[in-house]
Amino acid sequence: MTRLPSSPTRRRLTALALVLAATGPWAAAPAGAQGFPSHPLRLVVAYAPGGATDIVGRMFAQEMSESLGQTVVLENRAGGGTLVGTESVRRSPADGYTLLFGTNAFVITPLLHDTKTYDPVADFQPIGQATVQSLGILVTPGLKIRTVQEFIAYAKANPGKVNFASSGNGSAQHLAGEAFAKAAGIKMVHVPYKGTGPAMADLLAGRVDVMFSSLVGNMEHVAEGRLALIATTGAKRSPATPGVPTVDESGVKGFQAETWQAVLAPAGTPAPVVDRLNAALAKAGKSPKIIETLAAQGMEVRTTAPAELRELLVRDTTQYKALLQQAKNTLQ
Repeated sequence: MTRLPSSPTRRRLTALALVLAATGPWAAAPAGAQGFPSHPLRLVVAYAPGGATDIVGRMFAQEMSESLGQTVVLENRAGGGTLVGTESVRRSPADGYTLLFGTNAFVITPLLHDTKTYDPVADFQPIGQATVQSLGILVTPGLKIRTVQEFIAYAKANPGKVNFASSGNGSAQHLAGEAFAKAAGIKMVHVPYKGTGPAMADLLAGRVDVMFSSLVGNMEHVAEGRLALIATTGAKRSPATPGVPTVDESGVKGFQAETWQAVLAPAGTPAPVVDRLNAALAKAGKSPKIIETLAAQGMEVRTTAPAELRELLVRDTTQYKALLQQAKNTLQ
């Protein structure tokens, strides 16, 4: 076989060919991005079937399936206060095929553990926020309170006697109550329950005074006079209750407490894959079916860029750390 002589000119031509191969139109796509997705994806929900997060997650999974051209299978992995499902996603390959449909608990849960679990910012790649929802301040009708200012006046006149229920220590409901007490300059006693159902049952029975809770499933109680909805906690009025003022409008300026749902992937997921998933999420958020269904339940579609979701995670981590420190005497 005849060998070409190794010369400076040949070496330069070889180097140029390698550069063109890496940068030209025939260059290979980044690892994990070419042809994505080529098979079904998993969207993990760290809750049992039938809850709000499960229902909303299924709606987004269906819409994203159509956009991606591959089935997005929702998988319920409840347990450990959302740790089981979340950790399963963290340990999955960073290829975009395993995603988490998370909530505020995604940020709160690791703050409740003395031992290190996961880092919401460092261990995950944000895809985008999906929804946002304000909570309702629901008061037992026996107090005959109809406004936020009446409630604050009552609490100040009865220091340490007003109590508020939540679905458990460290829950979004618990931290919303702590944040409200701090902002309003009042003292309330936290009564944690093992789930929203038992807490709501005692509120309806008048055994507790107030609860900061989702409007989903509770509007019938309000309409029939079993509970008084005195305000909502979002930045703007809830689409489900446009006639009910926000806490900010009611005189506690700057107060805001919202719950959210978002899509995340393991850290290290390739940027082109992240962009593809974010585009599918954004398109799903424009579905009239999703918008109308969620609005009727007091939820709002809010799809964001990955960078915006990362900022939310950082901001919420700081806020929840402070609130948990404030409420440490109630945590077990």
